[in-house]
Amino acid sequence: MSVSIDFSDPAVQADPYPIYAGLRRDHPVNWDGRTWVISRHDDITALLGDPRMSSARTDQTFGVLPPDVQTELAPMRQIMTSRMLLSDPPKHTRLKNIVNKAFTPRMIESRRERLQQICHMFLDRVAEQGRMDVAEDIAALLPGWAISDVLGIPADDQPIFTRWARDQVRIYDRAGVSPADRVAVMRQGQLSMLEMRAYLAGTIAARRQEPRDDLITELVQAEEQGDRLSEDELFGMCVALLVGGNNSTAHLIGNAILTFIRHPEALEQVRADPELIRTAVEEVMRFESPVQATSRVVKERMEFRGATFEAGQGVVVLFGSGNRDGDQFPDPDRFDITRQPNRHLTFAHGPHFCLGASIARTVSQVGILTTIQRCADMQLVEDRVEWLEGFAFRGPKRLPITFRPA
Repeated sequence: MSVSIDFSDPAVQADPYPIYAGLRRDHPVNWDGRTWVISRHDDITALLGDPRMSSARTDQTFGVLPPDVQTELAPMRQIMTSRMLLSDPPKHTRLKNIVNKAFTPRMIESRRERLQQICHMFLDRVAEQGRMDVAEDIAALLPGWAISDVLGIPADDQPIFTRWARDQVRIYDRAGVSPADRVAVMRQGQLSMLEMRAYLAGTIAARRQEPRDDLITELVQAEEQGDRLSEDELFGMCVALLVGGNNSTAHLIGNAILTFIRHPEALEQVRADPELIRTAVEEVMRFESPVQATSRVVKERMEFRGATFEAGQGVVVLFGSGNRDGDQFPDPDRFDITRQPNRHLTFAHGPHFCLGASIARTVSQVGILTTIQRCADMQLVEDRVEWLEGFAFRGPKRLPITFRPA
């Protein structure tokens, strides 16, 4: 027996957690007529580490489109195929070994003070008003500026990068999107991707000639046993950071402020002891994950928990459900900013554990703590929260609040 759930239903988007609990209890390995849906923490980690699961899911993304549209979108398909996120070993292993040379703790931590300055800049714009839309005034701005700053993109160019990132992230969330809208989303995604590529080609060329203290320079120079990133691979890595890091970190900041307002005792704990921001951000990622799901493709026929997966079938793993699994997290529906250990799945698991996790953590910690410290008496203007369309990425579309400048 299986069950089909419309994850694009606004009621489900508003509160998916009872649905998840039912899946974990009654249908932990569920065939919904199109794909397998996995909801338990242990099953998710098992599959994400299983070499029979493929991350090379570009064919699935484009396979649902008409042939003429697939031809039209061939440039985007080629770019996506070069991305580490959408590749398997040995290609994935090679790329990860190279770029790990660029992602050093020093590179991230050395910019913490700069991130603080950027956050204060945005808060200065709204401080005297005593009200703001957290989603638009802070969450949508800070991650993009921060990641662009780390990469070495001028601040004046950040607004266009924010638009490019939003257009591209919509490619990956198909829940509730009609075929016609799907084609429009893909076309706009390709347009933004090609515009971003043209811009970054100039930046990458400049760094080859004149290296700077930024991540693009580090990626250009990174090598493993004489092997370096190709032009397509360099661009793919920049896209992964600018698109993935921009959007998911923005949703994380919005989710965090909303969750703290709804849990004032936790808010006061962090204000009293700012060091708690590190474990608090981890708990937000578990409790209200900005990334609710990801997918894999079955490489070969296999048995899993009594079910038979056929080659070519899709598998959706529900991070948001695994993060509320009582077998892994005691009292899983309680928001506990001191929770230890906290093996949440928001950064995935296994070989594809998020390479930008340290950037996302640092940006979120700085942005959330600075907002909490500068905005006292935060209150929601509206009790009802309007969530982003789609399902895989979760965050408030708007989050108007009032506050008293602290």
